[in-house]
Amino acid sequence: MRRVIALLAALTLSAAPLHAQIASPSLAGNYLPSVLATSPAHRDSLMEMIKGKPGLPFWVRALVRQPRYVALASEEVAVKDRRMQLFRACEPRTCETSWIRVLYSEDGKRALLYVSDAKLGIKIFGDPTPEELTFLTR
Repeated sequence: MRRVIALLAALTLSAAPLHAQIASPSLAGNYLPSVLATSPAHRDSLMEMIKGKPGLPFWVRALVRQPRYVALASEEVAVKDRRMQLFRACEPRTCETSWIRVLYSEDGKRALLYVSDAKLGIKIFGDPTPEELTFLTR
Protein backbone atom coordinates (compact mmCIF):
# COMPACT_ATOMS: atom_id res chain seq x y z
CA MET A 1 0.00 0.00 0.00
CA ARG A 2 2.88 2.37 0.81
CA ARG A 3 4.38 1.67 -2.59
CA VAL A 4 1.10 2.59 -4.30
CA ILE A 5 0.83 5.83 -2.32
CA ALA A 6 4.47 6.67 -3.04
CA LEU A 7 3.97 5.93 -6.72
CA LEU A 8 0.83 8.10 -6.87
CA ALA A 9 2.65 10.92 -5.07
CA ALA A 10 5.58 10.69 -7.50
CA LEU A 11 3.24 10.74 -10.50
CA THR A 12 1.34 13.70 -9.12
CA LEU A 13 4.51 15.68 -8.47
CA SER A 14 5.99 14.86 -11.87
CA ALA A 15 2.75 15.82 -13.62
CA ALA A 16 2.51 19.23 -11.94
CA PRO A 17 5.38 20.85 -13.83
CA LEU A 18 4.09 19.39 -17.08
CA HIS A 19 0.70 20.97 -16.51
CA ALA A 20 2.31 24.30 -15.60
CA GLN A 21 4.23 24.30 -18.89
CA ILE A 22 1.06 24.02 -20.94
CA ALA A 23 0.28 27.68 -21.45
CA SER A 24 -1.21 29.55 -24.33
CA PRO A 25 1.45 31.01 -26.60
CA SER A 26 1.72 34.75 -26.53
CA LEU A 27 -0.02 36.50 -29.38
CA ALA A 28 1.96 39.68 -28.71
CA GLY A 29 5.49 40.47 -29.82
CA ASN A 30 5.43 38.47 -33.05
CA TYR A 31 6.25 39.78 -36.51
CA LEU A 32 4.09 39.19 -39.56
CA PRO A 33 6.88 37.99 -41.91
CA SER A 34 8.02 35.29 -39.48
CA VAL A 35 4.45 34.22 -38.62
CA LEU A 36 3.55 33.93 -42.31
CA ALA A 37 6.75 31.95 -42.94
CA THR A 38 6.18 29.48 -40.10
CA SER A 39 2.41 29.12 -39.72
CA PRO A 40 0.50 27.52 -42.60
CA ALA A 41 -2.81 28.50 -40.96
CA HIS A 42 -1.92 32.20 -40.90
CA ARG A 43 -0.43 32.15 -44.38
CA ASP A 44 -3.30 30.21 -45.97
CA SER A 45 -6.10 32.23 -44.38
CA LEU A 46 -4.53 35.51 -45.51
CA MET A 47 -3.70 34.36 -49.03
CA GLU A 48 -7.13 32.81 -49.55
CA MET A 49 -8.76 36.07 -48.47
CA ILE A 50 -6.83 38.32 -50.89
CA LYS A 51 -6.49 35.88 -53.79
CA GLY A 52 -7.84 37.43 -56.96
CA LYS A 53 -9.08 40.59 -55.24
CA PRO A 54 -8.62 43.76 -57.31
CA GLY A 55 -7.30 47.08 -56.06
CA LEU A 56 -4.59 45.89 -53.67
CA PRO A 57 -1.18 47.54 -53.50
CA PHE A 58 1.59 45.35 -54.92
CA TRP A 59 3.38 45.08 -51.59
CA VAL A 60 0.21 43.65 -49.98
CA ARG A 61 -0.14 41.02 -52.72
CA ALA A 62 3.51 40.09 -52.09
CA LEU A 63 3.24 39.79 -48.28
CA VAL A 64 4.26 36.13 -48.30
CA ARG A 65 6.59 35.70 -51.25
CA GLN A 66 8.45 39.03 -50.92
CA PRO A 67 8.28 40.29 -47.35
CA ARG A 68 9.62 43.75 -48.13
CA TYR A 69 7.56 45.82 -45.77
CA VAL A 70 7.85 47.44 -42.37
CA ALA A 71 6.19 45.28 -39.73
CA LEU A 72 5.52 46.16 -36.12
CA ALA A 73 5.32 43.62 -33.33
CA SER A 74 1.89 42.04 -32.96
CA GLU A 75 -0.49 42.96 -30.19
CA GLU A 76 -2.81 40.59 -28.37
CA VAL A 77 -6.34 41.94 -28.23
CA ALA A 78 -9.52 40.58 -26.68
CA VAL A 79 -12.56 40.75 -28.94
CA LYS A 80 -15.66 39.64 -27.05
CA ASP A 81 -13.46 37.57 -24.70
CA ARG A 82 -11.67 35.87 -27.63
CA ARG A 83 -7.91 36.19 -27.92
CA MET A 84 -6.89 37.64 -31.26
CA GLN A 85 -3.63 38.82 -32.79
CA LEU A 86 -3.33 42.24 -34.42
CA PHE A 87 -0.51 43.02 -36.86
CA ARG A 88 0.41 46.36 -38.42
CA ALA A 89 2.57 46.77 -41.51
CA CYS A 90 3.29 49.37 -44.15
CA GLU A 91 5.14 49.95 -47.37
CA PRO A 92 8.70 51.20 -46.81
CA ARG A 93 9.14 54.94 -47.36
CA THR A 94 5.36 55.44 -47.66
CA CYS A 95 4.09 54.25 -44.28
CA GLU A 96 1.82 57.24 -43.86
CA THR A 97 0.04 56.59 -47.16
CA SER A 98 0.05 52.79 -47.60
CA TRP A 99 -0.52 50.54 -44.59
CA ILE A 100 -2.45 47.52 -43.38
CA ARG A 101 -3.80 45.96 -40.23
CA VAL A 102 -4.35 42.20 -40.05
CA LEU A 103 -6.41 40.63 -37.29
CA TYR A 104 -6.13 36.87 -36.78
CA SER A 105 -8.06 34.42 -34.66
CA GLU A 106 -5.94 32.74 -32.00
CA ASP A 107 -5.35 29.69 -34.21
CA GLY A 108 -4.64 31.78 -37.33
CA LYS A 109 -7.38 30.14 -39.36
CA ARG A 110 -9.43 33.32 -39.64
CA ALA A 111 -7.90 36.50 -41.00
CA LEU A 112 -9.34 39.97 -41.39
CA LEU A 113 -7.59 42.69 -43.36
CA TYR A 114 -7.86 46.47 -43.45
CA VAL A 115 -5.92 48.16 -46.25
CA SER A 116 -5.42 51.92 -46.45
CA ASP A 117 -3.67 53.26 -49.53
CA ALA A 118 -3.70 56.89 -50.70
CA LYS A 119 -3.98 55.89 -54.37
CA LEU A 120 -6.24 52.83 -54.10
CA GLY A 121 -8.42 53.79 -51.14
CA ILE A 122 -9.59 51.75 -48.17
CA LYS A 123 -10.45 48.08 -48.51
CA ILE A 124 -11.74 45.69 -45.86
CA PHE A 125 -11.56 41.92 -46.30
CA GLY A 126 -12.85 38.99 -44.28
CA ASP A 127 -16.25 40.27 -43.16
CA PRO A 128 -15.30 41.53 -39.67
CA THR A 129 -17.86 41.90 -36.92
CA PRO A 130 -18.38 45.44 -35.59
CA GLU A 131 -16.15 44.59 -32.61
CA GLU A 132 -13.37 43.26 -34.86
CA LEU A 133 -13.69 46.28 -37.12
CA THR A 134 -13.01 48.50 -34.12
CA PHE A 135 -9.54 46.96 -33.77
CA LEU A 136 -8.86 47.07 -37.50
CA THR A 137 -9.67 50.75 -37.81
CA ARG A 138 -8.11 52.23 -34.67
